[in-house]
Amino acid sequence: MAKLAFLAAACFLLVLLAAPHASSAAAAATGDGLVVEITAKNYDTVVYEGPWMVVVSANWCPHCKQLEPTWTRLAERLEGKVRVGKINGPEQEILTRRLHVAGYPTIFHVDKQGKIRDYGERSRELEKLYLFAISGHKSVEPLPWYHTPHSLFGQMVKAILELPQDLQELYQFLSTDLGLSDVFIIFSGLVLPLIGGVFVIGLMDLIFVQMHCRSNANANSSAAANQQQQQQQQQQANRERPHAD
Repeated sequence: MAKLAFLAAACFLLVLLAAPHASSAAAAATGDGLVVEITAKNYDTVVYEGPWMVVVSANWCPHCKQLEPTWTRLAERLEGKVRVGKINGPEQEILTRRLHVAGYPTIFHVDKQGKIRDYGERSRELEKLYLFAISGHKSVEPLPWYHTPHSLFGQMVKAILELPQDLQELYQFLSTDLGLSDVFIIFSGLVLPLIGGVFVIGLMDLIFVQMHCRSNANANSSAAANQQQQQQQQQQANRERPHAD
């Protein structure tokens, strides 16, 4: 019964944590025309649909506004060859930090394996951008793995950066959608980690301790059986040994 309680508590905890994300599933990539709008919600999905040419820009940035017509024409020229996307840096702050963007506009090439190559300070003329997207990127070293948002390290950074937002979404879901009081939410926030800890201890007991005990019991039973067999063999040998006159 105790183990069933552990499992039930764990399922309840997982449902509460997953519910806000269920209502805001990863959005499909959208955009104006051929230029795809990339956000934190769809980046980890669409990045493998490349290759990509991506610009991180800001609405207030004059250089970004100057680049917009060229970026649109680039998308038209690369149609069917390389996808073209844009990221609104100020609105997608977490994604911008994951990409280690230091200024606007920042242009990247992302290949099908997810390797990112920085366009740097090269000319932003249409022909130069086109050649870089088609073949020029191959002469540029990819960014280190720890600068790649979809690497294991990048996913860990994402989880840390999104934690405050996730907690806020969870609170809004519990408060607005489920209509729970703040007192209940605070109480749950204190109690559920304890329940989770009890579940982990119970799971460890179930998997490791009991399996270890069962293994020891089997070993002891096997040893006892061997000892008994040896005794029987010794007794049989004693019976068959001829008596001395």
